[in-house]
Amino acid sequence: MPFQDIRGHEKQISILRNAMARNRTPHAYLFCGMKGVGKKTTALVFAKAINCQTGLLDACDACPSCRKIDHQNHPDVIMIEPEGQFIRIKEVRDLQDQMKFRPFEGGKRIFILANADQMNGPAAHALLKTLEEPTRANLLILISSRPYQLPMTILSRCQHLRFSPLSRETVCRHLREHLSITPEAARMLASSSGGSIGRA
Repeated sequence: MPFQDIRGHEKQISILRNAMARNRTPHAYLFCGMKGVGKKTTALVFAKAINCQTGLLDACDACPSCRKIDHQNHPDVIMIEPEGQFIRIKEVRDLQDQMKFRPFEGGKRIFILANADQMNGPAAHALLKTLEEPTRANLLILISSRPYQLPMTILSRCQHLRFSPLSRETVCRHLREHLSITPEAARMLASSSGGSIGRA
């Protein structure tokens, strides 16, 4: 999936592409907003665009790098998610160990922390040390629907990108394009989704 297939977040995508074009991506982003609006999807497309072998500031979905990210086996794109209720310090320690190495194949090593607000205290403290000592070869993307649960010391060290709820028309169009449902059903689901494709 290239950037153009992400619905309703043109401003956020423009910010990301401009940072890539100027080769000035920060060491850490916080993608925040309600669940199901496309934060994780955008993070993965961003990771693909950074490491895409075409160098066109977007994902081509055809080169070996893009395909590996799609199949979740790219050595330089690591997804970290809660195991059970929390992201624990072990996951953050593993992340820190991997950050010691240069990228194996891509331009950057990208670490995506899904549901970052579920880090327990020791994990958040350990991650803070990483944010205080950034390296150019690594990029952290924290994803959260509850950023207020994260310590201010972490929030202050990330560039924030807020993802707003999607319009009813955007949700409806996405449902019609990706699911075999009637236009009436798509409109009904979109109306009750609250702007979240995931909820719809």
